[in-house]
Amino acid sequence: MSLIRKSSHTHHHVYKNKHRFEHWYVDNQVYFITSRTRAGFLAFSGRDARDVFWNRFDHYTHLHHFTPWVTALSGNHYHTLGYLKYGPESGPMMRKVHGSVANS
Repeated sequence: MSLIRKSSHTHHHVYKNKHRFEHWYVDNQVYFITSRTRAGFLAFSGRDARDVFWNRFDHYTHLHHFTPWVTALSGNHYHTLGYLKYGPESGPMMRKVHGSVANS
């Protein structure tokens, strides 16, 4: 039986008169993940930067049992759709992908 886990950094449901976003983690689910660079910086416009992204993305998605079905990388953001076996692995996977790409 899979558990549903919700991540929260605060107990407040509203921030600046808007409902804040929450992350829900469920096992054996399809996830749509999107992320962009700070201030829209074109970090992935060069070939070397794209190569680093794909290398780290492939490594950490495999490590955390995420099977990407389709992924699009643009100059300042990416989208991916895929299957995640263990929901709570999403957070550590994203942290590692983002951290390893940012440090390159």
